[in-house]
Amino acid sequence: METLARKMCEVGRRAVERGLTSGTGGNLSCRMDADRVLCTPSGLCKGWLTPDDLCVMDMAGRQVGGRRPASSEVRMHLEVYRADRKIGAVVHCHPPFATTFAVLGETVPTGVLPEGDILLGPVPLIPYQTPGTEAMGTALRPFVADHVAAILQNHGTVTWGNDLVSAYLLTETLEALCRVVHQARQVGELRRIPAERQAELAEIRERCRAGA
Repeated sequence: METLARKMCEVGRRAVERGLTSGTGGNLSCRMDADRVLCTPSGLCKGWLTPDDLCVMDMAGRQVGGRRPASSEVRMHLEVYRADRKIGAVVHCHPPFATTFAVLGETVPTGVLPEGDILLGPVPLIPYQTPGTEAMGTALRPFVADHVAAILQNHGTVTWGNDLVSAYLLTETLEALCRVVHQARQVGELRRIPAERQAELAEIRERCRAGA
C-alpha cells in the first residue's frame, strides 16, 4: 500500500501543477487487490496530499481504512471497477479545455490527432448527473468496456486504465486534444485525418488494446 499511496500523491501533485484540476476538485483511485480500492479523500487539494490522507474502500462502497472521509465520487469509480475487473485505476479531473466541451454538451471529434485516435478513440459524452450520486456511475458504466475516457456533461472528465499512471496520462492526452481542437477552431475549420487513415489508426488502437 505504501508504494501505491506515494504514487497517488505524486499523480495528484502533477494534475494540479498541470492545471487539470484546482481547489479541492477531482479524485483518484486505484485497486489494491480484488476487494479493496485506494482513493483520495473529500475536501483536500490533490496537490497537497500525503499518504496518511488517503482512504481505503471495499467494492461494496464501505470505507475500511483511512482517517479522513473518502470522496463521495468514489461511487463512480467503483462502478468502473465493477464493470471490468481488469481496470486498475480511475482518474477524475476538471481540465479546462475538456471541461469546456463538457459545458457545451459537445463530444470531442476523432480524426484530429493520431495520438487521440490511438490512445483515446471515441470519447463519449455522459449526460449530466449530480456529482457523488449512484446515478453518475450508472450512466458511465455502459461505456467502460469499449472506451478509456469520457466527458461528464457540465462536470469534467474521467479516464481509466491498467494502473494509476496510465489512467492519468489519458487525462493529459484528452486535455491536449481538446486544447488543439479549440485553438484550431479559433483560426479556421478543422482539417480531419482522411477516413481511410482514421481506419488505420483504429486498427492500431485495437491491436494495442488487445496486447494490453
